[in-house]
Amino acid sequence: MGKQAAMLEELQIKNAFLQRVHPTLKLSSLFVVFICMIFVYDIWRPLAVLLLTVAAVAFLGKIPLKLLLVLLLPFALFGFSFVWLQVVFPEERGSTVLFYIFQMPVALENIQTGVSLGLRTMVFACWSLLFVLTTSPVGLVMSLIQKWRMPPSIGYGMMAAYRFLPQLREELTVIRRARQIRGMGSKPKMREWRGMAVPLMAGAVRKAERTALAMESKGFDGSRNRTRYLQMNYKKTDMWFAAGFILFITVVFLLPLL
Repeated sequence: MGKQAAMLEELQIKNAFLQRVHPTLKLSSLFVVFICMIFVYDIWRPLAVLLLTVAAVAFLGKIPLKLLLVLLLPFALFGFSFVWLQVVFPEERGSTVLFYIFQMPVALENIQTGVSLGLRTMVFACWSLLFVLTTSPVGLVMSLIQKWRMPPSIGYGMMAAYRFLPQLREELTVIRRARQIRGMGSKPKMREWRGMAVPLMAGAVRKAERTALAMESKGFDGSRNRTRYLQMNYKKTDMWFAAGFILFITVVFLLPLL
C-alpha cells in the first residue's frame, strides 16, 4: 500500500467526531449543500460556508489544516480561472469600472460574479474533502447496503474494486522493475505500455477469480439475510451532526430568504 493510501486510511479511522458520524448522513449533507449552492449568487454565503467547512474539517475531523489547504490549492487556482474569465470574456460587461488592463475595462460586477463562481467551486471541493477524508470506504459500503438498500452484490463488488487499486499499482511497479532488469529501460515508451497492460490485466483477472471463489466459499449469494461483522446503526453522534447541519443550513441559506 502506498504512503498516500496509508495516510488517507489513517485519517479516515481517526477517533474524531466527523469520523464517527454515519456515512449516509455525511453523504446526504453533501448533496444538500451542493443543491443549496446552485441557487446562491452572492459572495458572502459561499465564503461563510467555505470558512465554516474548513474549520469543521480541521477541528471536528482532526485533519491537519496544512494538509487541507494543500489539497484545496488546485481548486483555488481553478476557482481563480472563473474570475479571470469573467473579467476578460464577460457575457455582459458591468457598468462600475474599477480600473483598466491594457485599455480593457474591469468592472466590479464581473469580478463579483467570478469570485462567486470560484467560491462555489471551493465549497464543492471542501465538502468533498470532508467526506473523503473522514469516511472509511468499508463503512460507506456497509451503510449503503444496510440503510439505503443497496444490493450486496454491487456493494461488495465496489469494495473489492477499491481494494484492488493499490495492488494494481504495486504490480505495475513490479513489471517496470522486471523490464529494467532485462535492460529494457526505466521509462517505457507509449507503444510499450500495451505490452505492460497484458500481464497487468491477467493478474487482475486472477485476483478477481480468487476473490469470487473466496466469497462463494463463505456462502455469499447476494442475499440480505446474513449476519455482518460491522453493524452501521445510527448513534447519538449522528443526532448531534444532524441538528448542527440543520442549524447551519437554516442560518446560512434559509434565513437570508425571509
